[in-house]
Amino acid sequence: MERKCYAKINLSLDSLYKREDGYHEIDSIMTRISLYDKLIINKNKNGKLNIKTNKKELDNISDNLIYKAWDLLKDKVEDPGLDIVLEKNIPIAAGLAGGSTNCAETLMALNDLWNLNLSMEGLFNLGKKLGADIPFFFLKKSARAQGIGEILTPFDINLDMKILLINDGTQISSKFVYDRLKDYGTIDNIKLIKGLENSRKSVVKKFENVMEDVVYEAYPHLREIRDSLYNFKCEKALLSGSGASIFAIFFDEDDISKAYENLINKYKFVERVSLIDD
Repeated sequence: MERKCYAKINLSLDSLYKREDGYHEIDSIMTRISLYDKLIINKNKNGKLNIKTNKKELDNISDNLIYKAWDLLKDKVEDPGLDIVLEKNIPIAAGLAGGSTNCAETLMALNDLWNLNLSMEGLFNLGKKLGADIPFFFLKKSARAQGIGEILTPFDINLDMKILLINDGTQISSKFVYDRLKDYGTIDNIKLIKGLENSRKSVVKKFENVMEDVVYEAYPHLREIRDSLYNFKCEKALLSGSGASIFAIFFDEDDISKAYENLINKYKFVERVSLIDD
């Protein structure tokens, strides 16, 4: 069994307040992009989970969200043994929810492979136990994410945005950013969503991520990357999630091609991506 695990970007991200449980109440617009990891899953006869990956950072299996997804479901079958190969293409600790998408796709794959017949609501509830971003990937749609990310309102994006994604190898802990985050509540995501639904190009310039204040203060070189993208006539350049990935939105094919050609050898990861909205 093979599964594609698509990354996400935050077109908009606001922090409303810190809750009593320590989590931040957020309001975000999330969408999947064409960058993906690949999972190859096969049954084995030893009752255990074996994970192989092309990234040494993921060698500690107990910290891996794929393992945690398997651990949640393994007692539902007589022989839960699996061999999983993870081809990791999404940068790690990069604001693209690579671990969350791996986890969500593993839960869905095991539901199919083991004939568990879990409902979408059941998968949502399992995903929420493991991470706030995970339920989003069950939708397979763009969505407004509220609460800690688990309250999801899907919608259609009807705007052909050309996206250049850049990651220079900086890894940022989400906890580091959230611990320093202030309360904002200043972004009108309802208005932004209406613009995306109604194909209004002007809405792109109003995308915002309140986490940039924290991230750019701690990592000023990332601000320089973002600002440099405007030299290539992008409509908007923005940090995704808590970083460190930065994406630039273009409407003109020549402009994004020029940016790609100039930056491909400058940073560790530079890739043209498209939205995956179904």
